[in-house]
Amino acid sequence: MVHSLKYMLPILNSIFFLLAGSVAGAEGDVRASRDRIMYLKHNGGPFSHYLELRGDGSYRRVVRGHLYLEERDRGKWQQNKVRKLLLRSDEHFRNISSGDLLISMWQRDRLKTLPDIRQRIQDFLNANPAQEFPAGDVEHISETGVSVDSQAKSSDIIVLGSKRVNRTDLEKLLVAIDRFLPSGEKNVFILVPLEYKTATIFVDDDRTQLTKSIIAGELAGSSTPVQGAEKYGYREIDAAQFDKEVKEPRPVLSQSETKHREKQPGQDSSE
Repeated sequence: MVHSLKYMLPILNSIFFLLAGSVAGAEGDVRASRDRIMYLKHNGGPFSHYLELRGDGSYRRVVRGHLYLEERDRGKWQQNKVRKLLLRSDEHFRNISSGDLLISMWQRDRLKTLPDIRQRIQDFLNANPAQEFPAGDVEHISETGVSVDSQAKSSDIIVLGSKRVNRTDLEKLLVAIDRFLPSGEKNVFILVPLEYKTATIFVDDDRTQLTKSIIAGELAGSSTPVQGAEKYGYREIDAAQFDKEVKEPRPVLSQSETKHREKQPGQDSSE
């Protein structure tokens, strides 16, 4: 019996590996290398977003629209022991999140109004003792003196993938704001590797749980193409595709020239 188990172990290990690899949203094993330039693409519908990780430790993010290219971000990158990509931006702050709730800090001037947003959330909780709220009510918690168009998604708090918001998530959002304000890591973005179909996608850490749920839904056959996980993650592409899509002749706009253009998904609610 022991002798038989000795020869069965490699088979059992292989089966376990296959089962582990099929878990919805399991973390991927893609390792970035300083020996080569790595290119990642995020297909955001009418806009495509690209991340170029260079061998010297620098990176840049580029957005391609129908008629233009725009560099949205640059800074330094590294990959930690659990294969997460850490992007230390020279331009932007990371988002603040709790559960399905997100506050975009992509525009640095939002930092000035963050204490006011925090007070508005606290006032909302004090005035509403319920344990659950409609997403629309939460999305209309806005900065003092800022009117919110009920027909436009222009809220300070973005609700991801949910029609109802738990009171606990709003309370945790207050805690997240309190941690963010004194942090010296406001500009560090974290991309988590997740197994998706036959590849690995890198997803912003504040959208990891949502993306895992979407992947689980796809495996169960309960999601739609509009909800595809690739909407939230970067997938690796080769240099030829990057060159074709990003380096072909077209206007390249500076940040100041495009401040009123459509904003990047994942950092704002306009897409």
